[in-house]
Amino acid sequence: MAAEIRDCREEDFEQVLELLQHLWPETNLDGSRLQKVFNASLEVGTEASFCAMEDEKLIGFCAMNIKNSLLFAGMTAYVDILIVREGYRKTGVGASLLETAAGAASDRGCVAIELDSGFQRTGAHEFYKTQGFKQLGFLFGKTL
Repeated sequence: MAAEIRDCREEDFEQVLELLQHLWPETNLDGSRLQKVFNASLEVGTEASFCAMEDEKLIGFCAMNIKNSLLFAGMTAYVDILIVREGYRKTGVGASLLETAAGAASDRGCVAIELDSGFQRTGAHEFYKTQGFKQLGFLFGKTL
């Protein structure tokens, strides 16, 4: 599939929110708060978001941030979100989004790219391995 991959824009938010609701169906998402975060991320030089488009339909979304990493002794890109709309998976859209993110990270001087994935997303784990990612550990979190 030859989806157009481009930087996200503020007007993409409603379709991004729809994808996020599919990614986290058990979570009651606060659209207004998420829109503020989304819009702010478009303005920050240490964050990047990419949309996969088919005509005017958003079929995939990838968001990453860039940080210093002692582990990698340099700048590292961290993919916060990668989601492809149901029906477009296994068509190359996710690979194109990751390739775009990796290219943007490299252009910004990053020496590595990382992401995490929920335990239950075993299909995604296999996909990440085919994209050259290696399992480095577990992610732990705590809500404050």
